[in-house]
Order: sequence, then structure tokens, then C-alpha cells
Amino acid sequence: MKKVLPITKAKAKLSEIVNTIYYTKEEVVITKKGKKIAVIIPIEKYNSLKNGKEEGLICAKGALTGMEKEIEDMTHIIYEAREKENSREVNL
Repeated sequence: MKKVLPITKAKAKLSEIVNTIYYTKEEVVITKKGKKIAVIIPIEKYNSLKNGKEEGLICAKGALTGMEKEIEDMTHIIYEAREKENSREVNL
């Protein structure tokens, strides 16, 4: 599970956060006033991103974490609109 911390706690626990990332290889999301502003990632993940080994949706996966409900709602809206569309045949 991805850890989410407010920036004030992240500043106070930076050494602990770095150790956790090193050993668990998990990301830590930093928030400010409840809004996600940054992610601390393991160096291996950073290197693979920097070297272009992860592309497209795989690269965006982390950015969409925590938005499962919004994505599900959006998908539902899209399917409803497609079902109502009658100007062309749409196979669902």
C-alpha cells in the first residue's frame, strides 16, 4: 500500500521515509493542505523512468493512484453515453 504523508510529517521523518522506500521499494506521496503535490520513489523506478524503460500508461499508473472512484465514475459515464448514441452502431 502506498503511504501518503502531509509535508510537515514528511519533513520531520525524512530519514525514516528514505529507509522505508529503500527496503520496501514503495512510493510515498506527499500532500500539502490535503492536495497531492509530490511522490518520493525508489531510485530504480526513477532510473527506469529516466531511461525511458516505462512508457505510456505504465508510466502514468502512479499518477492515477487514489483516483479509482473517479476513473470508475468516468468509465460509467462514457458507457452510458455510448449506449444512448444512435447515430452509428456501437458494439459494447
